[in-house]
Amino acid sequence: MLGCSAVDNVPSGYRLNSDANSGVLLASVSYSGSYAEHSMLFREVGSTKWKKLKVGAQHTLLPPGMLEWDIEKPGLRGQVFAVELPAGEYEFASWYVGSGVSSTGPVNLFSIRFDIVAGHAVYAGNFHFVKEISRAVIFARFNVQLANEFERDAPLISQKFSALNLEYVDNNVARTESISRLGGGGATKVTIPMPVPVNY
Repeated sequence: MLGCSAVDNVPSGYRLNSDANSGVLLASVSYSGSYAEHSMLFREVGSTKWKKLKVGAQHTLLPPGMLEWDIEKPGLRGQVFAVELPAGEYEFASWYVGSGVSSTGPVNLFSIRFDIVAGHAVYAGNFHFVKEISRAVIFARFNVQLANEFERDAPLISQKFSALNLEYVDNNVARTESISRLGGGGATKVTIPMPVPVNY
C-alpha cells in the first residue's frame, strides 16, 4: 500500500508519562510459513494515513535464521511492538504480505478498534499469519488471526522495553474470542518488473 510507513518502537528506557498527550500501543505480529514481509496496517479512525507493524522483509539477502526474533519456535516467528501514538481512536483495518514480486492483501477492509489514552498502554493482541494455499511460490492465501496472547507477550515486552510499567495495561482483547480470516482471506497481486534497455 503506497504511503504506508512502518512504525518505530519506543526506546528500551521509555516511560509512560501522564502529562504527555500520547500513549503506547502494545501488540505482536507472528507468522507460520515462508519468510516474507508480514504487516498489520492501522490508522486513526477517519484518517487516510496508514501505518504498519512490520515483521520480515519483502526483499532480503539474509536468511530468517540469521535475524533476531522476539518470538521463535519451530514453524513460528514474530516480534512484539511498543509504539508511541497521539491520544485518539485507531483501528487495524488491513494487512499485507509481500515476497519478491508478489503481494497479498485482504479481500475486504475490516475494523479492529482501540483507544490510545494519554499516559496509558493498550494491548491490541497478537496478529498471526498462516499461509494456507500456494499453487506456486507467488500465489498464496493467508488466514490472518487475532488472539489474546498477553500472557506470552507481556514478559517479552518487559524484557525488550524494561522501563514500561505493564501493571495497568488495558487489554483490548481480554474479553474477545479469537478471530480468524480478518478481511476474508487474501487476493494476490504480482508485479512484473519492466526490463530496462541497456545500450552497448
